[in-house]
Amino acid sequence: MSKKVIALIAVRMKSSRLPAKATIDLSGAPLILRLHNRLIKSKRIDGIVWCTSTNKQDDALQELAELNGISVYRGSELDVIDRFLKASKEHNPDIIIRVTGDNPLTDPEMMDYMIERHIDSEADFTFTEDLPTGTRPEVISMPALNRCHKLVQDPSSSEYLTLMLMRPSHFRLQRVSVLDRKLKRPEMRLTVDTPEDLEVIRHVYEAFSGNPPELFKIINWLDDNPKVRDINKNIIVEPLNSTVNVLLKGD
Repeated sequence: MSKKVIALIAVRMKSSRLPAKATIDLSGAPLILRLHNRLIKSKRIDGIVWCTSTNKQDDALQELAELNGISVYRGSELDVIDRFLKASKEHNPDIIIRVTGDNPLTDPEMMDYMIERHIDSEADFTFTEDLPTGTRPEVISMPALNRCHKLVQDPSSSEYLTLMLMRPSHFRLQRVSVLDRKLKRPEMRLTVDTPEDLEVIRHVYEAFSGNPPELFKIINWLDDNPKVRDINKNIIVEPLNSTVNVLLKGD
């Protein structure tokens, strides 16, 4: 029996380092729409939902989604797991793909591969750490997402869902290793969190006329253009704030 798979994009307009980045122009279209159009290249997902908050500043995201005929769900600002669960109800998927709205180069080919591995192994949570930051989807079974929501000590910290699911004592984990050495570039930043990140991504989109190809071709282009590749190489990843509680009940 085929499993139903829905991609959920967690996206809000609020951002401390790069405000309203979801709607920033990226080669002639809003960043979030560029991400959406990349995800629809997947052969394994059955739908995509933008999951945003009920804050007024996120009205723009709902308007953009509706203008383009895209499903959108608005829910809790801080409880991202609750937002995902309620966004899923209408579609009743067996599996969700977690994608964040600041990753317009999320790789649909790797996503399809990870979905197949997830199903074959009957995993709760499938992830990879080998791809460049900003291109890694996460595959989560719905029962595991429900269980995680019941176990979290602080639902308002569920933006850090990855850390909550990365518990072999609670969930069946599958780490997917990338066999193609060309793709195994975890040191490379292809997310959009800072102005430097945005500059890199804009160069990529412009180089491919707004339609970037497979990830290995993007990586090859960046290696051929090291001045672009290295624009954001000195960005420091901020450590998790000590006030954030990612523990589960019983920890």
